[in-house]
Amino acid sequence: MREFFAAWLSTLRSPLLPLLRRALSSSSSSSSGGWDDPLSSAAAAVEAHFQAHWSALDAAARQDPAQAVSAGDWRSPLELPFLWVGDLHPSLVTSLLRSLSPSPRLLAATDRVDRRIRAAVPSISDRLRRVQEAFISAEVSGAADVEAFLEELKDVALDANRLRRGVLSELVAAAGGYQAALFLEALSRFVLSMHDPEVLRRFDQCRASPGS
Repeated sequence: MREFFAAWLSTLRSPLLPLLRRALSSSSSSSSGGWDDPLSSAAAAVEAHFQAHWSALDAAARQDPAQAVSAGDWRSPLELPFLWVGDLHPSLVTSLLRSLSPSPRLLAATDRVDRRIRAAVPSISDRLRRVQEAFISAEVSGAADVEAFLEELKDVALDANRLRRGVLSELVAAAGGYQAALFLEALSRFVLSMHDPEVLRRFDQCRASPGS
């Protein structure tokens, strides 16, 4: 997964993000964004890239469920506070969209997605907690079923990725055209910033001197 994620970040950094930025600079904010125009094609490529990331996490969950629900060793230290069940918390995506001053129509769509997140996240988190508690109880009594435990962890990871996948798809569809491209550009910048050497250098400096 480490190698995949490094390659995934590299492809997002170039060529996908520069292509999207060039398409944005040559398009107007009133563009309706038919899916055959350069802007929508570039935006679709970035969205597909994020979906491929979650598909890879699904594959990893089937191979190593315990790692899939935790912070993998490919994560940057700055990324760690934003993780939930193995990847970015889905509410970060709606928060990012809200920061772009969306239209009332898009804001209403974002509110609907937020309600979905608020219903799903506690359910998935509670399921993970129940799986952990059941394993602890069984282990104490000497009857722990590791295979069943890992199967439950896998299902939790898949459900979390399914939620993330649906949140992004729904927001991109609701935004459409130029706004969808702006949103995906901002999301890409945010993800890349958590692996930017200069940003990480400043982060390490702050960790080294917390009282300053």
